[in-house]
Amino acid sequence: MNARHGQARVCEDEERLPMFHRTIRLPSGLWQAVKRRGERDGKAIRWVIDDALDADLIQLIERLRKLGFRGERRVDKLVRAPLDDNVIGRIDHGRRQAGLPAVRLLRVCLEWHVAGRARSRRRR
Repeated sequence: MNARHGQARVCEDEERLPMFHRTIRLPSGLWQAVKRRGERDGKAIRWVIDDALDADLIQLIERLRKLGFRGERRVDKLVRAPLDDNVIGRIDHGRRQAGLPAVRLLRVCLEWHVAGRARSRRRR
């Protein structure tokens, strides 16, 4: 056990990259579950994070691509978009429901709309 950080031992047979700490915002329940998982598996949090990415990142990327996320293919343009309180409220509602940045949600909706996809049938 690493006495300095109270973490389990690190896999000795793997070459390690230099580690640094980054402050990120996570739900406290999730962070506690990550620490418990590390204790249960006898791994430092660094390796729990590594395992999570190995297990789920590729599948998550594939699912997000199916939803319309395409990654960074070109430099984004800063634009002055005409928005009102109704638009901001709807985007903010989506942000709270999906846990994604509001601008990202707007971007996907705009991409789908201009491509003619995911249209709901509206009654006139």
